[in-house]
Amino acid sequence: MTVAEKARTKSTRGPHAERSASMRQRLVDAAIACLCRVGYAATTTQLVMDEAGVSRGAMLHHFPTKVDLVIAVGEYAAAAQNRHVRRRLAVVPEGMERYLALTETTWEAMCQPPAIALVEIMVASRSDPSLGERFPQVIDALEAQQREDVWVMAQELGIADRDSVERMIRLHRAAMRGLALEQVFKGDRGSAEAAMELLEWYKRELTGKLLIQRSAPLFPEAQTVTTPEEPRA
Repeated sequence: MTVAEKARTKSTRGPHAERSASMRQRLVDAAIACLCRVGYAATTTQLVMDEAGVSRGAMLHHFPTKVDLVIAVGEYAAAAQNRHVRRRLAVVPEGMERYLALTETTWEAMCQPPAIALVEIMVASRSDPSLGERFPQVIDALEAQQREDVWVMAQELGIADRDSVERMIRLHRAAMRGLALEQVFKGDRGSAEAAMELLEWYKRELTGKLLIQRSAPLFPEAQTVTTPEEPRA
């Protein structure tokens, strides 16, 4: 965007819109800090207001309920995670190097406060009906985008077994979320990094097998075992 275009955009939005967007982001940032520090249950709207240093009126204007705020946090965190990964990968050469680097860059993103907050929200959505009704759309959109991005990169390498790639993605995502939370609880970054080295080794091994296997699925579905009919009397 040129300087003139930025000026026109700023003029169109106006100072009120900019202040509103700034206040909204301020509340989202405060909520992320609270979620990471005390978890979902203890993150009240009052705690977020205190963290952000804003009035109750400002909070209610942007987020009438805690769930409204948390959904906004989830959407922001999902977008931030994708932005981080894409920004980091943009400087990595295309092909195998970028495909393998995806694991490390995703892990970096998962260790940042927005991603930790996202996991806190995910866990809380199981016991909060209002949150559970709205949050799956946020996480499903993030995971669908991740699957598509990885699959595109895998195809560029010549991998044709999408089922195996998606199994790998699911395993990596679950492992990273678990390690990120464990790191928060225990404060042991070294153990988490060691576990990630194993995950990266596994990805290299699996990728090699998928490239050798080419078109045939690496994990074909188990054949259905049928029971022979009893002989008739």
